[in-house]
Amino acid sequence: MSAPDAARARLDDALAEGISESTFRRRWAILATLCLGLMTAMIANMSLNLALPDIAVDFELTQLQLTWVVEAFALVFAALLFIAAAIADRYGRKRVMMIGLVIFVAASIYAPFFATTGAELIASRAVMGVGGALVMPTTLSLVNVVFPSRERPRAIAIWSAVAGVGMMIGSVLTGVLLHFFDWHSAFLLGAVFGIVSLVVAQVIVPESVDEKRTPVDWVGGALVTIALAGLVYTIMEAPSHGFDEPLTVAAAVAAALALAAFIAWERRARFPLLDLSLFRRSRFTLSVVSVTLTFFAMMGAFFGMTQIFQLVMGYDALATSLAFIPSMLPMMIIGPMIPRLVERVGTRWTVVPGLVLIAGGFLLMTTWPTVPSYWDFLLAMSTITLGMAMVMTPATNLLMASVPRNRSGMGSAMNDTTRELGASLGIAVLGSMIANAYTANIGDVAAQLPGEAARVVEDSLAGALAVTDQMGPAGAAIAEAARAAFMDANQHAMLISAIIAAATAVLMLVALPRGDKSLAAAEQEQEQEEDDAVVAAR
Repeated sequence: MSAPDAARARLDDALAEGISESTFRRRWAILATLCLGLMTAMIANMSLNLALPDIAVDFELTQLQLTWVVEAFALVFAALLFIAAAIADRYGRKRVMMIGLVIFVAASIYAPFFATTGAELIASRAVMGVGGALVMPTTLSLVNVVFPSRERPRAIAIWSAVAGVGMMIGSVLTGVLLHFFDWHSAFLLGAVFGIVSLVVAQVIVPESVDEKRTPVDWVGGALVTIALAGLVYTIMEAPSHGFDEPLTVAAAVAAALALAAFIAWERRARFPLLDLSLFRRSRFTLSVVSVTLTFFAMMGAFFGMTQIFQLVMGYDALATSLAFIPSMLPMMIIGPMIPRLVERVGTRWTVVPGLVLIAGGFLLMTTWPTVPSYWDFLLAMSTITLGMAMVMTPATNLLMASVPRNRSGMGSAMNDTTRELGASLGIAVLGSMIANAYTANIGDVAAQLPGEAARVVEDSLAGALAVTDQMGPAGAAIAEAARAAFMDANQHAMLISAIIAAATAVLMLVALPRGDKSLAAAEQEQEQEEDDAVVAAR
């Protein structure tokens, strides 16, 4: 087939799926714009970490307030994803994305220029979370309806690559800015991305709505928001404050009750926010499992790696940020090529080797010496990100293909929520594991020090290095012991991550359907199931 004929065939396919000719012809520009909007939301997740010391000084924040400067965004963002996606499907995906960008930009500008107290700063971050929740799921929903089925896997692969590296790109850019400017630049970075996204999206992105005008399940939305807020809060707070802290207990109970009520309501709702029957489809369920567990392991690794760079290897904030860039290249370069691999070898033989690579990268981390070299890091992390590219793209494709196209927001919200929960669990569980193992490892050394110094050394590696810096030559041995204790703790956590990735690989090997080689195949199966259901109803 000649090139013009092939182009005409692609256009005919798009028209047959209800995609206008003007939208089809600018689809790649639309994708680039949506990825820019996605980056706006992703940057906010990681951009403040490096700026926290300066923010703490300027606002005189307590450690608890400092924690909530970071966590306020994640909590609100994760809690609102489902209801935001449903509103976007019903009232306009572009409209909701634009409103989200306006909210995000306004909060990003208010925080550095108008906030005067820690409470205002935390509130600004929470409002940024509202904006981010309105933006992120709508970007994937729009990708799903802008591209015809033949090209959708590649488009989703590019979206997945941006989502996978977005947080680290935010960290890198923030590190560069903080090298030249103060903490205000960390907020303004997101504002600039948001403003550019607003302008370009207004011109390029088409409006899109659920053509069936499915009503918003407001009751289900309220219940799942409470459930997710309580769950994320519990995940964040339990490792540091324990399950006996009253507020943590209350959040866990509220999450459990709201989740039970949500499931009961969704089972009988005429227009459910989340169609629970989707979990009977192996593709949908397995994609949710693989995304959750992969992000669990991945974010746990990043959590420990940042401390290794700065506290063990001696990198400053800028060097730490730049050091992550090369390890992200496999995901950025290989990710868009993964759909072709799926077409050739199938989903199973793409996802399973990807999980094996992730497990292998974590195993490499368990072999590191007390002070690893940069090449040790680059080999292990590049292996992990290559595996991530092989897992995330097919998993996202399968999840989106399992959901009716007019309810794209449902699939997008499920995908984004599993990422957030997996990441939160990874940081909380593996971070807590590293902290507890470090305390146990350094206990004998700390016992030789006087009262307050012993407590500080046991609390964290950063505290141990601060104490030993004041002890002169006598502190060198203690500092070395603290670094060894931390690396040993980190290696135990990475071993757990490797086991999780390997176990997920076994699960996918056994459970993934054989011969599944394309997104179109999953869509055709879904359409057939819907047709069968209509026939059965008659």
